Amino acid sequence: MNILCSIVLALHIIQSDVAHANNSASLVNKRLLLNDPDVTALRLSNAEKSIQDMIGLTQQLQTQNSNMQTTIAHLEATLVTETSKRLDLQTTISQLQTELTKETRKTSGMQLTLSQLQTELSQEKVKVSQALSHGFIAGQEHYKGSTYYGGPTNILCLPNNPELSNRTAPGNSVLAGSEYEDGNFFIRGAQNEDAPCALCRSRNTSSSVMIPGKVTCYDGWKMEYYGILASGAYGHRPSSYICIDSLPEFIQGGQDDKNGFLLYATSTKCGSLPCPPYGDNLAVNCVVCSK
Repeated sequence: MNILCSIVLALHIIQSDVAHANNSASLVNKRLLLNDPDVTALRLSNAEKSIQDMIGLTQQLQTQNSNMQTTIAHLEATLVTETSKRLDLQTTISQLQTELTKETRKTSGMQLTLSQLQTELSQEKVKVSQALSHGFIAGQEHYKGSTYYGGPTNILCLPNNPELSNRTAPGNSVLAGSEYEDGNFFIRGAQNEDAPCALCRSRNTSSSVMIPGKVTCYDGWKMEYYGILASGAYGHRPSSYICIDSLPEFIQGGQDDKNGFLLYATSTKCGSLPCPPYGDNLAVNCVVCSK
């Protein structure tokens, strides 16, 4: 039993010595590797390469950072500019909206005023001017044989609701209706149309006058209408001058050419009539004024 224990103890001692010897050999080998010049040079080369790589990467990062800073600064400047533009646009839009509101109010006010004025004008027209009667322009026939040149020269306005006599006249003085001549001079389609008239009353006035050669009234006078001076032809019986409205009307159904008293546009003739201020062979304007 003692012999067996001695053998086991001896084996244990031997194993311990072998393990210690192996550990010592490993430490020697490691010291040899650390002190190897080739290993050291390789490690230094790898370290320098890593440092250069780090330097290059650092430079790239610095360049990228600089570019990003420049871009950020540019974007910030652009943002400031665009913000300023947006504020200016908002201010302009606000001003325009304010002006639009003012103009809309003005327009509404003007429309209301215009409507009121139109209403008042219509009412004043009814108050100021009243047509007492409508009728037909009449005068003596323009021609009745080469031996008949006498008779009246004035032109009448016959009412359209006459109170007729029951007596037959001898026929030595005749009233005939009137027609427009000179083609379309007065207005398109006027040729041979029968001419109407009206007898009017203008309130707040005490006198009226027809002024030839004018289309406006003198200061202090009110214009009733304006137009073209007309009369019978110089080859026909004598007649007077009248002022035909610039937009003459026709008698319904009176377009047939039945002659009677004929109306022609009056023109000027230079000579004893000074030219200028007048012009030769020009139609004569006219205006009817009241005061």
